[in-house]
Amino acid sequence: MNKKQPKMTMRLRAALHPLNITGKLFVYAYALILIIPLAFAILTAFKTQAEVTLNPIGLPASLNFDNFVTAWKEGDLLTASKNSIVITCSTMVFQMAGIIFATFHLDCIRDTKVGTFMYMLLISSMFIPNVCGVTSLMLRRKLGLYNNLIGEIICGSTLNAFGVFIVSGFVRTLPREMREAAMMDGAGDFYYVTKIMCPLIKPALLTVGIFNFTSMWNNALGAMLTLRDKKLWTIPMALILNFTEQYSVRHEVMFAGVIITCIPLVVAYCLCQKHFVSALGGGVKG
Repeated sequence: MNKKQPKMTMRLRAALHPLNITGKLFVYAYALILIIPLAFAILTAFKTQAEVTLNPIGLPASLNFDNFVTAWKEGDLLTASKNSIVITCSTMVFQMAGIIFATFHLDCIRDTKVGTFMYMLLISSMFIPNVCGVTSLMLRRKLGLYNNLIGEIICGSTLNAFGVFIVSGFVRTLPREMREAAMMDGAGDFYYVTKIMCPLIKPALLTVGIFNFTSMWNNALGAMLTLRDKKLWTIPMALILNFTEQYSVRHEVMFAGVIITCIPLVVAYCLCQKHFVSALGGGVKG
């Protein structure tokens, strides 16, 4: 008991330290800021239109599931879901392949001046605002990549600097001797990348994949500028354009649609959440 008492005293002092208490307060405040909009959206999804108007922040009188049925049917979310799945999954495959092989080749030349310059140039592009929106839109029209899913996939598959930055943190921790040993055994670059490197950096790939999946799944502005045909609308477009009228917005139906379309994101995060901390730590242990 005497040996445990000093440890308990040290833990108590650490827990009551002002910095520790302040940090926890900030975390709780940030969590509350995130929970309030989510709770508001869920409550609104179960309200009638009259309740949204008369009691926007109160509890619903009863659980009204008609909004979910209306959102699915009138919003044509089945067609929109198909379009979103095709665009998101196809774009993610090409984009992740580009991130993996770009990271591998950057790691091969990382000790050279060219490699250092290319890495810094790629990372600096994360802080450069996109000022070529009009130009790229005009170019897409001329190349026949406007108002079709193929154009959306091709233009969305460009290299992601943030993904390269995260994956590079893992790849740089891999010993060079591992690749040299694989080459001595007759393994080529493709075999090394797919069979050796990728399994070791799986947490980073899953983390980048979740970020890319979320950004592409929720991409509304880009799709609204390039997809004009109603049959090509994605989920965010269908929710915004089908339930927004000239002088009013059907909030209860729109929030019901939002909850439906958030289910894939929640499932994907729950399946991969254990890899987030290790990936953002930026290294392979062991």
